[in-house]
Amino acid sequence: MIRRRISGVVAALVTPLCWGATALAQDDPGAAAPPPQAAGATADAGAAAAAEDLAGAGEPSPSRPPPAGRGAVWGVVADTTSREPVLDAQVSVVGTKIKAIADLDGRYRLELPPGNYQLRIWYEAYKPQRVQDVRVAAGQVIQVDVGLEPDQQTEEVIEVEFEPERASVAAQLLLRKNAPHVGDAVGAKEIARTPDRNAAEAAKRIVGATVVDGRYVYVRGLGDRYTNALLNGAPLPSPEPDRQAVPLDLFPSLVLSDITVVKTFTPDVPGDFVGGSVQINTRELPTEFLLQASVSLAANTRSTFRDRLTYAGSSTDWLGIDDGTRALPDGIPEYKVARGIRRPDGTPITRDEIAAYGRAINSSMATRRSFTPPNGGGSLVVGDTLKLRGEQRLGYLATLSYGRKFTPRADEISRTYAFDARRESGLRQLNDSTVDSIRDQVSWGAFASVTYTPHRDHKVMLTGLHSRSSDDVALQSRELIEDSGAVYRDMLQRFVSRALTLGQLAGEHRIAALGNGTLDWKVSVSRATSDEPDSRENVYARDDTSGAWAWDDGTLSGSHVFIDLADTNYGGQLSYSLPLRRGDAPIRLKVGGLLNYRTREFDARRFRFKALRLADTTVLRQDPGPLFSDENIGTLFELEETTRATDDYTASTDLYAGYVMTDTHVTRWLRAILGARVEASMLSMDVPGDPEKDVDNDDVDLLPAASLVFKTTPQSNLRFSVTRTLARPQLIELSPALSQPGYSAREVEGNPDLERTRVMNGDIRFELFPTAGEVMAASVFYKHFEDPIEEIIKPSLGKGRLSWTNGDSGYAAGVELELRKSLGFIDPLLRDVTALGNLTLVTSKVEINPEPKEGGVTIQSTATHPLHGQSPFVVNLGLDYGGESTGTSARLLYNVFGARLRTVGKNTPDEYEQPRHQIDLTVAQRLGEHVELKLAGENLIDAPVRVTLGKESTGDNIVLEYKVGTTVTLSAALTY
Repeated sequence: MIRRRISGVVAALVTPLCWGATALAQDDPGAAAPPPQAAGATADAGAAAAAEDLAGAGEPSPSRPPPAGRGAVWGVVADTTSREPVLDAQVSVVGTKIKAIADLDGRYRLELPPGNYQLRIWYEAYKPQRVQDVRVAAGQVIQVDVGLEPDQQTEEVIEVEFEPERASVAAQLLLRKNAPHVGDAVGAKEIARTPDRNAAEAAKRIVGATVVDGRYVYVRGLGDRYTNALLNGAPLPSPEPDRQAVPLDLFPSLVLSDITVVKTFTPDVPGDFVGGSVQINTRELPTEFLLQASVSLAANTRSTFRDRLTYAGSSTDWLGIDDGTRALPDGIPEYKVARGIRRPDGTPITRDEIAAYGRAINSSMATRRSFTPPNGGGSLVVGDTLKLRGEQRLGYLATLSYGRKFTPRADEISRTYAFDARRESGLRQLNDSTVDSIRDQVSWGAFASVTYTPHRDHKVMLTGLHSRSSDDVALQSRELIEDSGAVYRDMLQRFVSRALTLGQLAGEHRIAALGNGTLDWKVSVSRATSDEPDSRENVYARDDTSGAWAWDDGTLSGSHVFIDLADTNYGGQLSYSLPLRRGDAPIRLKVGGLLNYRTREFDARRFRFKALRLADTTVLRQDPGPLFSDENIGTLFELEETTRATDDYTASTDLYAGYVMTDTHVTRWLRAILGARVEASMLSMDVPGDPEKDVDNDDVDLLPAASLVFKTTPQSNLRFSVTRTLARPQLIELSPALSQPGYSAREVEGNPDLERTRVMNGDIRFELFPTAGEVMAASVFYKHFEDPIEEIIKPSLGKGRLSWTNGDSGYAAGVELELRKSLGFIDPLLRDVTALGNLTLVTSKVEINPEPKEGGVTIQSTATHPLHGQSPFVVNLGLDYGGESTGTSARLLYNVFGARLRTVGKNTPDEYEQPRHQIDLTVAQRLGEHVELKLAGENLIDAPVRVTLGKESTGDNIVLEYKVGTTVTLSAALTY
């Protein structure tokens, strides 16, 4: 009791202007309460008087008048034995999602439409209490104080039945406050107030998170290799051939309950993360019938209503799927096709056969200009929970969403430089390229979930998800070679379709016979694919004398590339959480394991047409359309397959993990989370064309974790954490396959000798939750890297060859600050305005031995630099307005990140992506009970994306720059 009084004084000094009766949600409760019964409330005059005294001392009075058209219910929740207030008690309106959390002094407040209601009040270690027939009238305030009787035996059942709704801001803060780890989150209701259309865009609102290329999440400035992704707790595969990270733009925001970034390791999650574990949770089942439909229309200042370069695709491109038009023809044999190559039976391939294969592969190289329509999209959600016999419940939720947008890269310039000691800058420009392109991007997804609850102690969930996105682009770039004055024109047609299909079956069971513990299990199967059919590229050179353009017999000119990648994942996990002690200082033991089997199939076929009569320059001056006619195949051009032996491989990565951990409340104010995880990983890569390139890696890692949580006051925590995690090499980094993404790009080759990176992590965080919707937090972290994996450039012709090596060591250290605060303390008129802000400051360094162990060859890139993709700072600021009485809401957001290493240089400074300032504005208006209109402006200042040589942008060291335009979106949603 004494400690609680002292804690109350401390909290009152820290948060003199905040109170904690903010509702978790303010949805319309709909149906009236059951018939009146005997009231379960107890009047506690002393507690009520104390509440009034606090209100008079300057805190907002819980008995203040309600908003127009509503009434208010407030009161104090107290322990019937000690008369102490029960802080964090949940007060819910039966039959609705409306909840409130009792503050430091046990006070709660609910603002409700007129009607009769039934309240339920509960808190762990207390018997739940019901209050019947609570009559609410418009403009009136009533007081209902509640006494809770201690009952340690009911703790576990209460926790299952009243799991907080995850979608609201207050629920996310409550989950975060009681979590065993350091983490940050954004919920569905928060996302709804932004222009964000998918999980990637939503994730950039999280403290310390940035999004690269519109789809990959970097946490605490660390690259995507240091992040893993989980869907409802199960690992996700990646459909990307060159990344392990999952592109989060595959998940429409419609299917999300929340995105949580866990920043400290606990043994019950996979240990292959350093910056953060991105945990995607799908929507919860509605408690009553839900039907929601929305449509949107958007215009971009640099694409909409403009002509764009395009080409003849397939009839199903609008679905993000090629209908087979671009597929490799069935008549092409599986063996290599080129002159001088013999079939498997030893017979040579004839010239006529090569010509026939060439005509089969030959597809239109022609481009045209086409009108660009506005962006658009739509969604549909339907769900309900059906009451069956007894306690049985059957819930379902299904969503379908579709969107198509045209994303510009306007006024794009790209340049390359070489070292020149004779120049003051030390650099000499090699070339200058310009391009203006608009990408046609399609994304759609279907999600369905069914939950069966036969008993309050048992629940089984079946979840299915299919998500698809595609990028379709035709572009033409003009490149000037500075030394020779030669000018080239590069034309590219590229269609990439990515998909993720997932099925998951999960169960939660309370088993009274085994100590009243909880058994959780999940089994899942998923398949991620990336299909790049028939990417075509042509290069033309300009004649200096005549100025005419002629087809160039360059390395990739006249190329047709077919790439297929498929990742299949089978996984299962099981855990059992056993309460060893209940009461004010509970102890839990948790044990579990995970099995995950992942297979990858990669197949690339590369073809090009080479000229047979180079002297005939007149014919070669034709545009690609008429030039590559079937009549010219076999007479002017001959097909040659350039597929490498390493372009076909299969790989498997198996993971076996087991863990044990304890979550011990040493006292009511001290909590210790201790445990360890053992992970055994086995990776094998089979290269049929070159067995010497096969890879086999087996590793076993012990990953211990220790965390302490001090409840410094009832509203604040002080957290300490020391853990060990790791980062495994990505398959492309191990793959011996030599690839080249484009005509002017650098060749890429993996390193089969890469070792995993092991990391020691230290974290300290202080977090304060003044009310259910407010937070103030400060964090300090340090990470030491052993064998960090870094990009290097190895000596090779031209630009050098991009590869990877293990550095000697590295570190990252940083500070995170976060604030979410209502401005009502300035003036009562501002109580509906909330200030949002977070700041991340990070410094890092990695050292690479310039002579790699495998060859002793001096690398042609910097040996000491920041971690790849690490931003020295990330800033998110915002103002949020929510007018409950008017139905108007608005949010103004600002985001910027610091210059981050993008590509290491070849005897030149490294390339850095420069800070980019972004401002977004969203205004929404509710019309009646069922309709909402939203107007969103994204990237309002249209700052350019800029990459430079070196950290500083001087104007004459730009290697890449373009703009994506400002997008204005109008959407309407109908909800029943």
